[in-house]
Amino acid sequence: MTYNAPPPSYDELYNSQHASTSSSSSTSSMFGSLKQSLASFTMVPSKVDLEILPFDSIDMYGQPDKDAAYSLSGQIVVKLVPPTSWFCSETPQGDECFLLESLVVTFEGQSELVAPQTGYASCRLIEFSKELITEDPIVIRHSWSEDATRNPAQWYVTFNLNIPGWLPPTCGTSYGNSTDEPEVSYRLSAVAKYREDRPAQPSSWRTTCYGYMSLPTTQMVKARGVDVTINRFTIPPPQCTLAGSELPEAPFRSVEYIGTMTDAGSATVPSEILSKLRMRATVPEHIPMDAGSFPLLLKVRPDGLSADERKRLHMPGFLVSVVQNEIIRASMSAHYAQEWPVPPASEQPPNHPIRTRRHDSREYECGMIFSPAAGTSATRSYSLLHSGFAGKFELDESKANFQDERFEQDDTWIRVRVDVPFRDILVEPHLLPQYEDHPLPKLRPSERGPIMTVYHRLEISLACAYDLPEDGATPGKERALDELKFTIPLSFVRVPRSGPHCPRTESFTEATGSPLSTTSPAGSVRMLTERVPLPQLSQPYAQSLPAYNTLYHKNGARIEDPTPLPVYTKDGGREHPLETSSEQRVEEAEPPAMTICKQTPLHKAVVYSTPPLPRL
Repeated sequence: MTYNAPPPSYDELYNSQHASTSSSSSTSSMFGSLKQSLASFTMVPSKVDLEILPFDSIDMYGQPDKDAAYSLSGQIVVKLVPPTSWFCSETPQGDECFLLESLVVTFEGQSELVAPQTGYASCRLIEFSKELITEDPIVIRHSWSEDATRNPAQWYVTFNLNIPGWLPPTCGTSYGNSTDEPEVSYRLSAVAKYREDRPAQPSSWRTTCYGYMSLPTTQMVKARGVDVTINRFTIPPPQCTLAGSELPEAPFRSVEYIGTMTDAGSATVPSEILSKLRMRATVPEHIPMDAGSFPLLLKVRPDGLSADERKRLHMPGFLVSVVQNEIIRASMSAHYAQEWPVPPASEQPPNHPIRTRRHDSREYECGMIFSPAAGTSATRSYSLLHSGFAGKFELDESKANFQDERFEQDDTWIRVRVDVPFRDILVEPHLLPQYEDHPLPKLRPSERGPIMTVYHRLEISLACAYDLPEDGATPGKERALDELKFTIPLSFVRVPRSGPHCPRTESFTEATGSPLSTTSPAGSVRMLTERVPLPQLSQPYAQSLPAYNTLYHKNGARIEDPTPLPVYTKDGGREHPLETSSEQRVEEAEPPAMTICKQTPLHKAVVYSTPPLPRL
C-alpha cells in the first residue's frame, strides 16, 4: 500500500520563496556594507596638485642693463585629484571644497662650472618669490557625480614676473654631440598651501589612520620645477644707415682702429722707416656667431717718407689670427658682484647651497677630487680659424707698394679687403669622439659672466720689406724683413632669427689697376690665397626693428640724432648723392657724400716689432 502526501498549499509555497529571497537580500546587504566599510577605511582623500606652464624662454636685447626688465608670463594649473580607495575603484559621490590659502611662485638663477683648473664653482645669481593670492583664500569646489571620470578637476592661475635685464643668458658645457651640462640656468617653482573647507568632525577610524584632527589642517604641495631659458640678442641697425660704412655688406656698423709702432728696438728695418707707417684696421662692431666669416679692411700708408724711401718699402703680405680667450674662476668675480645686484655672500654657497644641476660635479661634492682655493683663476685660449686656413694673405708687390706720387697726399692709402672665416666647433670633426667625456671647445659670445669671462681678439701681423741702400762693404741689394703686430678686440654676438643675419659678401676682384684710393672705400688687391665664400642674401634684416633704447631714453624721452642729414642740392642727374661713383667724384672735384651712420670713435692699438720673417 502506497501513501502519497498531499500537495503543499499556496501559503506554504509563498512562505518558502519569501524566506529564500530575504536570505539573499540580507547577504547582499551585508556584503555592500562590508565593502563600503573597507572602502571608507582604505580611502585616500582628495588632494591638490600643481603644474607650471610658463613661456619657457625670455629674449633680451642689447647689453645687460640694471634699469631694464622683461616679462615672464605663464599659468599654474591647480589640480584636484579625486579620492581613491585600495579596495574600490569607483569614485565616491559627493561635493568637496578646499580653500587655497597661498600660492607662491619662485624664480631662481644660478651659475655652475666644472674645470680641472678651478674645480667645481657655483654661485647664486638671483632668487625672488611672488605671492599670487593677496586677499582672501580662493575656494576650490567640485562635485564628484556618479558618471564623473577619474580625471582631475583643473583651475588655471596666471602669473607675470618682472625679470631683471642684467641677467646673463643661459649657456652650458657640451660633451660630445649629445650631452649638455648647464653653466647658467634658471628655474621656476611653485608652492601652495590649502585646507579642506568643512566643519569640525568627530574622530573616526579614517581620521585616526590618516592623522586628521577634528579641525582641517593646512597642507602644502610643491610643483615640479620648470627650466626657463634666457636668450640675449643684438639687433643690427637698419640697413639704410650702413650706406656710408667702410664695410657696407656687414650687418653692423664698422669700427676703425689706428695703430702706430711704439718700439723698434730689435727691428731690422730702420726704426725711422717703421715709425712713419700708419695702419688702420676696420672690422664690424659686432659679428654674428653664425655668419661663418667677417670682413676686414686693412689700410696702410707711409707718413713723411721721401720718394726714395717709399720706393724701397714693400708689403709682401700679412697674417691674421682670431683667438677666443676664456677666463674661468673658482668663485664669482668680485668685479661682477660689485657691478650687478647679485645676492650677498651670506646667501651664496656654501653658506646657502644651491640646488646642483650638473652631473659632472659629484666627484667634487663628495671630496673625491680636490677643489682649488676660491680665488683661483685660469685662462684658456682657442683659435677660431679652420685647420685648413693658415690665416696668411700674400699680396702682389707690384701693386702693394708705395711708389706712387699720390702717397704724398694725406688721404692716400693702400686698402686690402679680405674675409676672415671662423668656425663654431673649435676641434676637428674626426676628433669629436674623443670629447664624449670631456668639455667640447666651442664658439661663445663675447661677455663677462659671473664665473667665466669670454673675450675675442684679432691679431694682425703685417710683413714689411725694405730694400737697404747698397753699401761698399756689402755689394748687392739686401732686403730687411720685419713684422708689425697689433691686436684689436672683436665682439661676437647672437642675432635674432626673425630675419636673415649673415652678411652678404662679394667675391674678390683681381685689381687690374692700382689699389690706391683717395675716396673710394672699395679698393682691393689681388689675393693669392683661396677664400671661403658666404651665402648671398637679398634682403638682410628686412624684418628687424630697432631696439627701444636706440630710439628713447630711459625716462621715455626720444633720442635726438646729433648727426645731421645731408644738405639738399638740386641736381637732375642724380637721384641720391650716395649713388655717385668714386671716379665721378674725383673728376668733378666734389667732396664725398656725408655719412649718415654713426662711427664708433677710433681706438689706438699698440704696435710692436718682432724678429724678421724667414726669407723665402
